[in-house]
Amino acid sequence: MEHYTKSLPYELELTSRVLHEAAKCFFEQNNFPISQEEFIILDCLYMYPGIIQIELAKLILKGRAHTGKFLKSLEQKGLIARTPKNHGSKIIMESKITSKGLELYMQISQAMDENIKTSNSFSDIDMKNLIAILQRIRSEAVEKFNIKFN
Repeated sequence: MEHYTKSLPYELELTSRVLHEAAKCFFEQNNFPISQEEFIILDCLYMYPGIIQIELAKLILKGRAHTGKFLKSLEQKGLIARTPKNHGSKIIMESKITSKGLELYMQISQAMDENIKTSNSFSDIDMKNLIAILQRIRSEAVEKFNIKFN
């Protein structure tokens, strides 16, 4: 019998927690005016311009209310603009990065890329393979346990 604390799910959980804290430290050490979570929102808006809040929440595995809190904070900082749009019979808020937000996004992205390159010993191929494996593990767990983040 294998002990849970020696299993892959447990090792992934520990690694996730450590990397989350490391990213938090990275943002604090660099005095970025936004949090890691807010940067993730900017990254998604950069990749998927005009994405609506509910789709964004699904993408980042957060609830809609939690996602809305981050969007509001970014809007107050002038890093995104939210405008109402008709979506069938509903009015939705469409979010886009402002020029100020884009400038900050690029600055943080460059710093993160440099940090990642200097702080890991994986080749690009190893990284791509590992990411694919992690995505498969996540996808299988979501499907098997019907996991939803509301």
